[in-house]
Amino acid sequence: MDSTHYQRIRLWSGITSIGANLALIWGLALSASWWASEVRGALAVSAVLVAAATVATIANLPFDMLSGHAVEYAVGRTGQSASRWLLDWIRGRFVTLTGLWIGMVYFSAINQAPGYAAASLILVAGLAVILLFLLVPAGYPAPKGSSHEMFEKNMASESVSLAVKSRPVRWFDLGDHETVNGCITPRGFLSLSTTVAEWLTPREAALMVAREEYYRRSGAWILILVIVAVWTLLGILLASLLPWVNTVQAGLNGAAVMTTWCFLALFVWPTLNRFWMRRADSFLALLATPREVRDLLSKIERLNATDIALSPAKTAVFHPIPPLQERLSNLDQRS
Repeated sequence: MDSTHYQRIRLWSGITSIGANLALIWGLALSASWWASEVRGALAVSAVLVAAATVATIANLPFDMLSGHAVEYAVGRTGQSASRWLLDWIRGRFVTLTGLWIGMVYFSAINQAPGYAAASLILVAGLAVILLFLLVPAGYPAPKGSSHEMFEKNMASESVSLAVKSRPVRWFDLGDHETVNGCITPRGFLSLSTTVAEWLTPREAALMVAREEYYRRSGAWILILVIVAVWTLLGILLASLLPWVNTVQAGLNGAAVMTTWCFLALFVWPTLNRFWMRRADSFLALLATPREVRDLLSKIERLNATDIALSPAKTAVFHPIPPLQERLSNLDQRS
């Protein structure tokens, strides 16, 4: 299976999952005016919302298993067993389920609160979003004497030669054999997938990190934080305007609106990210030869099995990273 078909399966699985989620949550919200009309009391409302959150979470399992395990296993990108993957899925989805339930309860409360109290709850939600953003897990430090620790030292030496700041490294492993990924977390950790040390040279990794340092110095991460907070608050305000018949419906309405609002973000923000990506590539071209940068970008695209044959319509909607050929053409124009 080539990268085009691999990514196409993942894309349509994701689109189908989003569509099913939207249909399910809106169906529950709109129909709650009659099936939840007799639900009374905080405990009963909370129990019903837990059940709704559980149904919405389990409904994602077939799509998650297809794109998250079955396809990955079929193309040899993971050796994780189905049972092990399912255990990881349950752990991760438990967090998602808890967050979804808390969100539903929050919207039930905000729709019943007086104006000043509702405003306070909205402010608390905005602060919570910022806090969660700042506390994104970074991974774990490399064990002493491990190959990853040696890789860190060699990468740090390469970073010095590139005049790039050296940061504490945290490693994470998502079970993928080849996909390389990394970022600088809001707290300043350099978070890298374990595959970086397996597939990239220390210099290639240092160049990849240099792109992330560009993002950091440009202040793009702060703008992202502002965008996330403002977008979330606008969604909350929109959800608070939706009419409701009972407290269960108020909670489900909030979940439905926020799910839709987050989906709409896929049509709005990728364009801005592509702009930053092109500028980061251009910055990278100042640190190394055009050939070295081209080879690095091509290698990362190959390891990540990214579809390089994207139509302009697909690129504009769901792809915050420009296609490889567009990125290489941008470098050619700069050189």
